[in-house]
Amino acid sequence: MIKLLRIKIISVTLLAGLAFLLPAHHSYAEDEKQVIVIYENSQGEKAVQESGAAVEEEYDNLSATAISATEDTIDKLNSDPDIKYVEPDSKISISASDLVDKTETPILDQWNLASIQAPAAWEEGITGKGAKIAILDSGIYPHQDLHITGGYSTVDYTTSYEDDEGHGTHVAGIIGAEHDERGTDGIAPDADLFAVKVLDDKGEGYLSDLLEGIDWAISNNMDIINLSMGTADKSEALEEAVQKAYQAGILLVASSGNEGTGHSLDYPAAYEPVIAVSATDSNDNIASFSSVGDKVEFAAPGADIQSTYLGSDYRVMSGTSQAASHVSAMLALLKQKFPDDTNLQLRTRLQQYSKDLGQEGRDAFYGYGLIQYPAPVQEEELVSIDSDRSNSENIGDEVKEEKVTTEELRILADNLKLRIDELADLFAAHGFDLYNYDNLNEVNDIIYQNVNEVSVHFLLEKEGINREQLDQQLAAENLTLEDFNAIEELSAYINEFEQHTETGENQAGTSEGNDKESETIQDIPVTDDQTDENQVYVPVEADSTEKEKGDLGPVQQVDELNRETDEIIFTYKSAGRADQEDQQGKHLPDTASPIGNMIATGIILAVAGLVLYVRTRRAKFRSR
Repeated sequence: MIKLLRIKIISVTLLAGLAFLLPAHHSYAEDEKQVIVIYENSQGEKAVQESGAAVEEEYDNLSATAISATEDTIDKLNSDPDIKYVEPDSKISISASDLVDKTETPILDQWNLASIQAPAAWEEGITGKGAKIAILDSGIYPHQDLHITGGYSTVDYTTSYEDDEGHGTHVAGIIGAEHDERGTDGIAPDADLFAVKVLDDKGEGYLSDLLEGIDWAISNNMDIINLSMGTADKSEALEEAVQKAYQAGILLVASSGNEGTGHSLDYPAAYEPVIAVSATDSNDNIASFSSVGDKVEFAAPGADIQSTYLGSDYRVMSGTSQAASHVSAMLALLKQKFPDDTNLQLRTRLQQYSKDLGQEGRDAFYGYGLIQYPAPVQEEELVSIDSDRSNSENIGDEVKEEKVTTEELRILADNLKLRIDELADLFAAHGFDLYNYDNLNEVNDIIYQNVNEVSVHFLLEKEGINREQLDQQLAAENLTLEDFNAIEELSAYINEFEQHTETGENQAGTSEGNDKESETIQDIPVTDDQTDENQVYVPVEADSTEKEKGDLGPVQQVDELNRETDEIIFTYKSAGRADQEDQQGKHLPDTASPIGNMIATGIILAVAGLVLYVRTRRAKFRSR
C-alpha cells in the first residue's frame, strides 16, 4: 500500500513538472526572452538570422524581426552597428477602462449619429463606398448587421479572425453596421471592413502581433487602419511601423486612452503619423474617462455608444476606442467624397469637418474639434496641420498638397523593381528622405545625377558590378567617390576599367577595339588642360541628334534621356556603342603587300596610342 502511494506521489510530481515544461502561447525557455529587433540594413538582417535566435516573426514591409533569444545573444545584437535597436515584445491591449454594459438592452436612439450629423452624408449618397478599413482589434464576429470583406489573424492560437472577445465587433458596428432597418446603423455602411485579429479573447496581445497586423495592412493596400487600443510603453518598433504605414498612403486612427486628465496619451495615438482621438459625451463635453493632451487631434462621441456585439447581440460601451471608430468612419466618408486626396490631404481636410469646441483653435481636449458632416467651416478658414504644429498662422485657400504623391513614388519603385519601402530605406540609409521632395525630378536627380550612395547603388546594379569590386579598383588608384563630380563621370570610369578587365592591354588590338579607340584618340586628343567631359561624352561617330545632345553638356544629356524613357540610362554607355554597326564585317588588311605593311604599322601605332590614353586617364584621376 505504501509502495503504491509512493508511485502515485512520484507520478503526480512528474506530471506537475511536465506541465511547467510544456510550451504555452508566447511562453519561452526560462533563459530566453522574446524581443523585437530593428535592423539598419541587409547586413543587420543577416546578423539576426545567423545569431542562432529562434525567429518568431518576419515582416514584409518592416525592417524588423521578432525573435526569442538568450541575454547573451541579445547583448551581441545590441552591440552590432548594423542593428538599430532591440526592445522587448511588450503587451498591448484594449484600453483598460473601456466600459461594457453586459445587460440586455433595447435598441436605443443612437445619439452619436446626430452629434456628428452623419445622416447628412447619407442623404448625399456618401456612405464610405470603396474605402478599405483594417480594424486591428480582437477580430469581428459574423454578426447579421455586419458585412466583413476579409481579414487576417496574427495571434498564435487561431487562424480565424472571428472575434471571441467582443470589442472588435463593437468597433466594427460603429464604423460600418449595415442600414437594414434593424439593430444599429454604422456611419460608413458601405465601407469595406477587414478584420485583423491582433488581440486574444481577453483583449490582449503582443507587440509582435500588432506589427504583423500593420504589415498586413500595408501589403494589402488599406486606406485606413483603426487602432482602438493602446499601451503606456513607448516602442520604437511600433513608431517605425506606423511611419511606414503612413508613408505607404494609409491613414491611422487611434484612441487617446481612458486614464482621464493628467495622464499622457497612449501609444500609438501619441505618435506623429497617427490621428489621436479623445471622447465626448451626449452634451459634447469631454468624457471624464478620456485622456487628453497636446497631441489630441480630433474629438468624437465615446460615452454610452450602442453597437454590435458577439452572437446577434448589441451592447453599450464607453471609451476612446469608440471615439476612434467614429473618426475612422468619417475619414471613409471623406475618402469617397474626395477620392483623389492623399492620406495627408484627407487628414488635413478633416479639420474642415470639425466643429471648434473648447478654446478657440486647436486645444488639448478637442484638438481641432468635434468631427461633423457637412463641414461647419469654410475652406479658406482652414489652418493646415503642419502650420499649426509649427505655431504659425498661415491660412490657405487650398488643402496643403503632399510634396511627391505616394502613387508617383510607388510607380517609380515599381520601375526600379523595388518595393516603395525598400526604395525609402535605401534613401534613408544615406541621409535622404524619399517623401520630402517637391517633385519627382528631384527624386530622379538623387538616383541619376548626384554621386552618392543611392546613385552608386543603381549604377552598380545597371553595370552588374558589386561594390567590393568598385572599392578595390578605386583604392588601387588612390581614388574615392568624392573624386567624381557626377554619376556620368563614375559611369565612364567604370566602363573604362570594365573594358580593360575584359580585354587586357595586350589584347587591345582587335579590329573593333582598335578602330573605336583610335578614332576616339584622334578626334579627342588627351591633354592635361582638357576637361573630362569632352573626353567622355562626345562620341566620334555620333549622329546629329547625339551631337546636339552633346552640346547640352553631360548632366543635361542624361537628364533628357531619363525624362524621356523613365528608365535608368547612362549617356556614356549608350553613346560608346554608336559606331558598333559600322565595325561589323571589317577585317585586317593583307600585311604581305607594302600598303598592308603601312596599314599594319598604323595599327601598331594606334595600339600604342591606346595604351598612352589609358595611362593618361589613370594619372588624371589620381591627380584629383
